[in-house]
Amino acid sequence: MEHHHLCTSSSFLLLFLFSSILVTSQFTFGSSKQASDHSNVTCIESERRALLQLKHGLKDESNRLSSWIGEGCCSWEGVGCHKTTGSVLKLDLRNTVPLYFDEDYHCTNCLGGQLSPSLANLTNLRYLDLSVNNFSTFQVPTFLGLLKNLRYLNLSNAKFDGEIPHNLGNLSHLRYLDIGLSSSGSMIKDLRWVARLSSLEVLVLSLVNLSTAQDGLRAISMLPSLTTLDLFGCHLFIHSHLSPVNFTSLSSLDLGENNFSNHMIPPWLGNLTGLLDLRLGDNNLSNPVHGLFEQMTSLLRLDLWGNRFDVSFFKSLCNLSNLTYLDLSSNDLQLSIPSEIGQLSRLAALSLFGFNLYGSIPVSLGQLTKLQVLDISYTSLTGVLSEDHLGKLGELQSLFLSHSFLTLNLSSTWVPPFQLQQLEMASIKVGPQFPGWLRTQKFEELDMSNAGISDAIPSWFRVLCYDISSLDLSNNNLTGNPLEFKEVKNNNYRFVSLSSNKLEGSLKSFPSDISSLDLSQNFLTGEIPPPYVGEMGASTYFLKLSGNRFTGSIPEDLCKLKSLSELDLSNNLLSGKVPLCFGSLRFLWVLNLANNNLCGQIPSSLGNLGALEILHLNGNKFIGRLPSSMQHLSNLVIFDLGDNGLRDTIPAWIGEMSSNLMFLRFQSNNFYGGISDKLCLLSNLQVLNLAHNNLTGYIPHCFNNFSMMVSSEHGSILTITYDTTNLQNYKGGNELEYSFGNLVLIKSISLSTNNLVGEIPDGIMDLAGIQTLNLSHNHLTGRISEKIGNLKRLETLDLSMNEFFGAIPNNLSTINSLSFLNLSHNSLSGEIPSGNQLQTLTDPSIYEGNNGLCGKPLPKSCPENKSPAKNDPILDDKDHGEFDWSWFYAGLGPGFALGLVGFLAILLFKRSWRYAYFEFLESASDRIAAMIALKTTRRARNFR
Repeated sequence: MEHHHLCTSSSFLLLFLFSSILVTSQFTFGSSKQASDHSNVTCIESERRALLQLKHGLKDESNRLSSWIGEGCCSWEGVGCHKTTGSVLKLDLRNTVPLYFDEDYHCTNCLGGQLSPSLANLTNLRYLDLSVNNFSTFQVPTFLGLLKNLRYLNLSNAKFDGEIPHNLGNLSHLRYLDIGLSSSGSMIKDLRWVARLSSLEVLVLSLVNLSTAQDGLRAISMLPSLTTLDLFGCHLFIHSHLSPVNFTSLSSLDLGENNFSNHMIPPWLGNLTGLLDLRLGDNNLSNPVHGLFEQMTSLLRLDLWGNRFDVSFFKSLCNLSNLTYLDLSSNDLQLSIPSEIGQLSRLAALSLFGFNLYGSIPVSLGQLTKLQVLDISYTSLTGVLSEDHLGKLGELQSLFLSHSFLTLNLSSTWVPPFQLQQLEMASIKVGPQFPGWLRTQKFEELDMSNAGISDAIPSWFRVLCYDISSLDLSNNNLTGNPLEFKEVKNNNYRFVSLSSNKLEGSLKSFPSDISSLDLSQNFLTGEIPPPYVGEMGASTYFLKLSGNRFTGSIPEDLCKLKSLSELDLSNNLLSGKVPLCFGSLRFLWVLNLANNNLCGQIPSSLGNLGALEILHLNGNKFIGRLPSSMQHLSNLVIFDLGDNGLRDTIPAWIGEMSSNLMFLRFQSNNFYGGISDKLCLLSNLQVLNLAHNNLTGYIPHCFNNFSMMVSSEHGSILTITYDTTNLQNYKGGNELEYSFGNLVLIKSISLSTNNLVGEIPDGIMDLAGIQTLNLSHNHLTGRISEKIGNLKRLETLDLSMNEFFGAIPNNLSTINSLSFLNLSHNSLSGEIPSGNQLQTLTDPSIYEGNNGLCGKPLPKSCPENKSPAKNDPILDDKDHGEFDWSWFYAGLGPGFALGLVGFLAILLFKRSWRYAYFEFLESASDRIAAMIALKTTRRARNFR
């Protein structure tokens, strides 16, 4: 798809330039050169004032109109005048600077604001270009219909909104009209006004909503001089019959992404025998009427991607001998490459990518000697691609083979006849040797990821890679030292990935003009070098060095990478403290420092990272309290501080910091105190892991506010999902790792190994979507609720090492997804339920330590003809016989004294019991005080 759009854009640009040469050649241009050549041209005062009023209404953040001062408006930037009369004939305010957006996705180079009606005073204006700007929230102004002398009007990609005014139909001299690529709200309800533009040669309405324009194509077909028509993505209904067809001059037609009647190609297209360029992509079209395309012998470009054509149709296209561009990619029906493909001797670009292309590649492909672009990636093609296929393709520049079942069989000494600029061979068989024939190429982009290469990186490639703007050699078995990189002038965007190889040694340096550098999962050692910030400045967005053996501290020079969006230094041997200056990286949305030896306190400056969405500080040696500044991280989705030495209460502001929070893991720290009810404000939370801390008190009753766990539906990742960090979480009695993309599939609560008391609140039994519930190793009591059967998606349930009593609910057997269960070491009694999924859990250890339980899988059988025990065991005096109560009373006093001493001793030496006891006393005293106050109030009211 990406290649398709690249080719589409480039060809449309050529078409645009070709179509506008005649229109623009008669006008002078407002530039520095023009100013010197036409300094004597007198500017008409009324038109100068009109331009100044226009400037006054525009937003010009980049100061593009700074030259609009003084009396000589003909020398102003973008203004062109008649050489003798001085009338303004041309106004070119197109944004030619590549679009740059700030952190709020605001185009800083675009003109904005509202167009002044004074523009209508330029009555002689013939050329108006406002394209690639930002006039969002404004409609195309109706007064443009007053510019009766306009020949050229370009409003494309200017973000105009709302309905396009029919007043444009008054521009009877208009030859070029482009309103394409406007905002999603742009529309035309009635196209009949277009028929009045009798001089129109080029009409571009791409992505303008024409769904309500009845007979829209019929109105357009009445334009006798039309040569180019672009209706891509207009939701236009294309009838099977259109008569009379008056497109006799049409040479370029784009009807991609529209609604064709019965998904059939209309027969009237066969009458357009003069077409050079036809695009019908993404319309789910079936095979056309036999012989339809054979009549279009003039076709140079045919774009049919995203339809349902078969092999027989493909063969018929091979008779169009003039074709230079053919795109049949992403067709639903299975295709193979016919041997007749060799007949397209003029073909320069062939795109067939898509999973439904199968079979082998015919040798006749090698007859396409004019081929410059070949894309057969993401297919089911099999067999060998050899020198017989490529040996005569002397003009080949771009070759895309990725994600197919091909094997590349090219001799290392082979010298190709071509010079490739782009080569993508990801996930095909290239190795095991590093391909030697690459040394003759001069790549701009090279992708050989997961290509089965088990070899050292050759020295000649180290020189070759200096000029490559995009290099991906990840997921191979490459050995040797890492590549050295140099700053490349005039190349602001370089992407380098050597991850998941066996590179070793130290990293000497890396220039900060590399936009993305990924060296993760190798054997690199030594310290992380500071980035080299050269003349071009820093443009690094992604830096991934995880899974190596880097030592030393984190260099503070990383803070010079002001554009840094993702920093992953996890799983190394780094030590020292987190640099305070990290708080200045305001674009950072991923910070992963997990599993190192970092120490000290978490710097409060991290609270300045307002864009942060993923924060991993787990697996280090951080101590102290959580910085209160972290409550400002309002965009966090993942918050992992597990496996550290933090000592603090879990602050209430955690529940208010981010409405997007999905993953909260504080496991294995020294957090103490109770769990705040504020935590229940995290409605999007899917993973809560507070295990292995010193938490006390009760489990909040409001856990059913975790709406994403209540629902059985999966959530949605609110962030970019190409982050590859792993998420650790408890499941099935083990710590498991999940990839970031699988976060939406996890719903889990783990509060194990704390000092929690009380019963399991009913709110937990409402979490119908939860998969893991681990409350083991606490002091929880009460009965296991009959509502446990509501947790239909539960896979892991661990309630071991608590004080639960009574029977195991029978409806536990209705949870068919349960694969891990541990109820050991409680005071449960009665017969163990059987049936369904419980019958597969045959390990008796999951019930051990419950002396009152019986039945399979325990060796202890239940008494015959006895119903399962009730929740309250009944004691029968007949079973116990007579009892000497004198002994009971004699031992009562000493026993009480001994128990009191033992209890006080435990409070003295066991901190967790002491906390729980005094918390209980405090809670009880509060309740008593409240009751006394309530009674006093009632008595006072009664007295009155």
